[in-house]
Amino acid sequence: MARSIKTIACVAAVISAALSTAALATPWSDPLYDYIYFSDATKTVQVGYQAGVCYNGYAGVAEHAVGTVTSHYVLVRTGTCTSNGAIYQ
Repeated sequence: MARSIKTIACVAAVISAALSTAALATPWSDPLYDYIYFSDATKTVQVGYQAGVCYNGYAGVAEHAVGTVTSHYVLVRTGTCTSNGAIYQ
């Protein structure tokens, strides 16, 4: 009986280690968006733009916007940043 408990514990430890290693190897992804800024809430006159970029696999936006940044914007999904830094659409 003691031998079967040790065997079960050993198998459980191996499975646990394998699952945690697989979880670390699984790539994650972060959605990538561009921001389009508008002059007012009607969103008819575009006044600015900010491109989405990947920083070491994390999605963000370019440091500087083109035009004017306002509180009236839409997000346009342009792709995905993966954990290895690649961008795909």
